[in-house]
Amino acid sequence: MSAATLGTNLLQEVKEEGLNELLHTLRSVYENQPRQVHTGQANVDELLNAFASSNGYHHGHAFASASHNAIRRHPRPVLELIGATPCSGKTQLLYHLIGLSLLPSRYEDVSLGGNGTMVILLDLGIRFSLLRLEKVMVTHVQSQLDKKSQTASRSSVELMVRNSLNHLHVFRPQTSLSLLATLSNLQNYLFNTVCHVSANRSVGSIILHNVDAFLWQDRLEDAEDQTHDTAAPQNAGLLPTRFRDLVAHVRRLQASLSCCVIATSSALSTTSYTRIDGQVVPVLRSHLPHSWRSFVTVRLIVQQDSVQKFPLGICAEAAAEAGQQREAVEKNVFSARLDWSESDIWREETRSVIKALDDVGDFSFRITTSGVDFDVNIQA
Repeated sequence: MSAATLGTNLLQEVKEEGLNELLHTLRSVYENQPRQVHTGQANVDELLNAFASSNGYHHGHAFASASHNAIRRHPRPVLELIGATPCSGKTQLLYHLIGLSLLPSRYEDVSLGGNGTMVILLDLGIRFSLLRLEKVMVTHVQSQLDKKSQTASRSSVELMVRNSLNHLHVFRPQTSLSLLATLSNLQNYLFNTVCHVSANRSVGSIILHNVDAFLWQDRLEDAEDQTHDTAAPQNAGLLPTRFRDLVAHVRRLQASLSCCVIATSSALSTTSYTRIDGQVVPVLRSHLPHSWRSFVTVRLIVQQDSVQKFPLGICAEAAAEAGQQREAVEKNVFSARLDWSESDIWREETRSVIKALDDVGDFSFRITTSGVDFDVNIQA
């Protein structure tokens, strides 16, 4: 066999592969267990890791390409916060999660629970308040310092928080098409170190705030197109197509950057309750297309705790109980509960892990003028 023939045969056996695919393959070799999710908020981490530990993600998480076997086994989570009612508290919870992602792990030798990463925020409803985020972060740092009896000047804490905020990258697309264009060019922006100061940080999460912001705009555009083009097939809806494209873009970014995805949305229907496996659990039917619903790993229903009204003429004991409930309302207690509407496609191991959690993963928090407090022990 000549040298030329041997070289040709050897070249035919070479498989071309991208650097990101090579890195993911190496990760699959050295990581026999799924990566633990660490948002910094223990309640959220428990839920996300409950799915990861049992490999209990939705079937829709599977990647189409066979070159992403490592990702398909242990995909990074997708968390959706659904506001069950107006002023549900989902945005305040989001502020807290973003703050933990941006803050360093320690400050003044005190653990902050932060990740020290960069965050990509797509503010689709243009309602995100940077001032509120800063206040939530400052309050969190101060509370952690107080717990350890550590002191630091307010100015030094605020300076550290503002330095952390430099790694929050905010984009505000105005339409679903501009959203898709932003996502398609996001990697070029991230890898261009001249554009930002976060080159030394990994991407902690991609945030889609108000992912349903363009819902009615796209539905109107779809209706107008079908009115003017009667030959268009009636089942070719614009909204499902846009969401399929959205999921494809986000999934590609998530695979490349190995980060979490957090989205918020608002419910159009009311929360109902059903009995599953002997437990009464909340169910909230999503109004978003199936491509998005199957993409989400964990869906949390966020709402303010309701308080039952008492009639006039109640006894003193009942009046005292009513006073306690009014106190709970005054303290602005909110709850986040796992949505079980897609539980029929959960693995049995996932159900077992979730049922073993305290309150099956549900948790409460309090919203104040200065921040978000998870040290809540009120039964409203």
